[in-house]
Amino acid sequence: MKRNILIFLVLLFTSALFSQNFYKALEPGKEQMAVYVGSYDWGPCVNKIVINTNQLQKPETLKVSDFEIERSLYQNGVMSKGELTITDVFCSDSKGNKTDKESIYITILTDVYPEAENASPFPDFISSGVFNNYFHYKVTNDELDMEFSKCQGFVNEGVSKFTKSSYNYKIETEIATASGTLSYMFYLPPEKSDNTKIPLILWFHTIGESGNNPYLVLLGTKATNLADDTIQHYFKDGVAILAPQCPTGWLETTEQSTLGVHYWAPVDFDGPVNKITKPLSRFFNSITGRPEKEEVETTPFAAVSYYTAPVTALLKDFLDKHPEIDRNRVYVGGASAGGYMTMNMMIQHPDLFAAAFPTCEYYLDSKISKSQIKMLAEKPMWFTYAENDETVKPSNNCVPTIKRLKEEGARNLKVSKFSGVFDLSGTVLKDRNAKEGDRHYGEPYEYEGHASWIYVLNDQCKDENGLSLFDWLSRQRLK
Repeated sequence: MKRNILIFLVLLFTSALFSQNFYKALEPGKEQMAVYVGSYDWGPCVNKIVINTNQLQKPETLKVSDFEIERSLYQNGVMSKGELTITDVFCSDSKGNKTDKESIYITILTDVYPEAENASPFPDFISSGVFNNYFHYKVTNDELDMEFSKCQGFVNEGVSKFTKSSYNYKIETEIATASGTLSYMFYLPPEKSDNTKIPLILWFHTIGESGNNPYLVLLGTKATNLADDTIQHYFKDGVAILAPQCPTGWLETTEQSTLGVHYWAPVDFDGPVNKITKPLSRFFNSITGRPEKEEVETTPFAAVSYYTAPVTALLKDFLDKHPEIDRNRVYVGGASAGGYMTMNMMIQHPDLFAAAFPTCEYYLDSKISKSQIKMLAEKPMWFTYAENDETVKPSNNCVPTIKRLKEEGARNLKVSKFSGVFDLSGTVLKDRNAKEGDRHYGEPYEYEGHASWIYVLNDQCKDENGLSLFDWLSRQRLK
């Protein structure tokens, strides 16, 4: 109970203090800024700031070298600051379109690149704990005696397609009663008719998007793409998206220590021991001629997410509120810790989902029992991972699970395996300053091997016949 009260109070305080919204378009008021945030493969990146200076500005007086953009955040008694790199500045209309005439609006373009300094509007997960806020921005120009620090809001068309909401849950078990709130974002495609039934994707974010800012759920891994035409067109009438945000982390399990602290997956007390004892037991049995004892299946320790019940309750509540959703076509997917949650939900509630697409999933194979593998082998599943993932090693998670599913005769199992995670668009280069003849000229940017969700959310996962992951997903339904 104390845990839930503490989370609620901190969420309430930080939400009130750092509340900010995203818009499809925004005309800044007098002496205010509209901060444009792009959805990129590497995460959110401020790419443009439009300012209403409330005074006519001459194009020839605006110089990049005269402007500074400082971002800052006071948190936990510490002030963190940094500067954004400015690439251009010019007179514009209220939406940032360049003009050669005098205007009260000026637009500043900032550096867009995976390694651009101070580009994200959100503090990173490590520095901010699990409560993600927003940075504050100040634009100054000493030569023109300018200073602007009032942000009217953020602009991102993809985010604006989603609606922000929350769900209050209460769980009663034999041990205790737990309650709390799950924030979530959702998208509903335009209705075609009263009788139209649409599928739903339940999407689970990575550990880095945990906290109290549901916008991060969409921008942290470019999940805004789920509502874009690139993915939506595979579904006849579109597909709804439900993306809950975890206050702490999907990896928090139902198991508690003697101090009442929840264990976090992947904790594996039995796995390393079994790797040694089971082969030894088989070896000695083969020598002595003793028949092997039939293994007694036990529930793995710390394998069930604490948020299983809250998310299940949220999903059922959402389905009840939206009868236009086809309950026979509910899909589940997620990346990293969200991939763990995807596997967790499939194991705990296989009857709810028509298919699953776990990505760089963090569910230890040693936690999956024989009966669970047998059940999962009956479900349509598409795994995605990169071989050089050092954050969540495939050899401990999806690789042995895939092998066991194949041995169990899985009939609708797909796997997208990549050597690494590279930009496939041709727009992000390893060395953007390289010239023809230089060592890395034209080479694509390589992301950290764990980021295989980039392939998924860019619709770049295809099977041996060229079938797209989302095309495949659209064809799955509960029997």
